Amino acid sequence: MKENVKYPDYIGISDVTTASYEQMRVEAFFDGQPSIMFDEPEGFDIGDPPDLRGRSRGWSPVHTQLAALAGCTSITCAVVARDQKFKYKSFRTKLRSLIDIRGFFFDLHLQPQYEQLNFDLILSTKESAARIRAFAAEVDRRCPQIGLFHKAKIPLVMSWYREGDKTPVHQDAFHLPKGPTPEDRLIAKAKGAGKPKSGSARKKAKGGKKKK
Repeated sequence: MKENVKYPDYIGISDVTTASYEQMRVEAFFDGQPSIMFDEPEGFDIGDPPDLRGRSRGWSPVHTQLAALAGCTSITCAVVARDQKFKYKSFRTKLRSLIDIRGFFFDLHLQPQYEQLNFDLILSTKESAARIRAFAAEVDRRCPQIGLFHKAKIPLVMSWYREGDKTPVHQDAFHLPKGPTPEDRLIAKAKGAGKPKSGSARKKAKGGKKKK
């Protein structure tokens, strides 16, 4: 996931992180709000900021949706790891959605939509790169929430990291257009740099899937 980059003002940015624990417990974090734990039966507030007539109390719907995706993926990882005898000590995720919100506020002829979703998955494991690729493929196949994003054909980049590494062991790029990624186009537009070079997200790690 790119850090310290700027996007156009009309792009809504939502970041969510998660950490997984024993017994399929997943805790999600959104800056400025209490974390939510996915094994707790208690409810939690869903709110929006004041400029959307909310009270900034609770998680926004978009952040909650991202947390659901991360939570479902984390639980799927635990099940797949059991079935494949894949060993890892810890697992966490980072998600960032980029949504064009112009149609929500002032360009009513536009449909607000996800421009791109970046999904980083970080494993503390000694398993081989081949095993990680096989693990990632089965998680993608089994996870219901990932399936929803595939059905919607939302541009999605999933990067699988070994804990401590700066480059992914494996990367999948789904539903991306030819040429620069939507994210790279937005970064170039924010910089006023004109047409960007081909996006690095399309240079998938060895063994990466073709887009669906």
